[in-house]
Amino acid sequence: MTEQSAHRAPLGFGTGTSDDHRDGIRWVDYSNISWNPVFCKRCDICVDICPKGTLVLRNDAIIEEDNCILCGLCERYCPDMAIEMIPAAVKAYEARPKAAAVPGAAGTSKGDSP
Repeated sequence: MTEQSAHRAPLGFGTGTSDDHRDGIRWVDYSNISWNPVFCKRCDICVDICPKGTLVLRNDAIIEEDNCILCGLCERYCPDMAIEMIPAAVKAYEARPKAAAVPGAAGTSKGDSP
């Protein structure tokens, strides 16, 4: 085991340098986002703005937990441009079958038109 892999595994970080970033800057890839520890100032805006509480600041790193809904608010509101949605994750999310709207279900109301 290399020193680098021994260092990453216990911390629970993502997969390492992103294939989408050819600029030589290290981005940490998670399931749905890439996070840049150099750009990030740990202001917690992404943590606070996330509607599902998916992002947490732990051990001086932003960690993505499992319940991300790919809303993109973290990317839009990050003042340091330290978070990006992973394009493949967004495409996969958009390509999934849409559930049929059921009256009274989330996102619908009695006043909504069919």
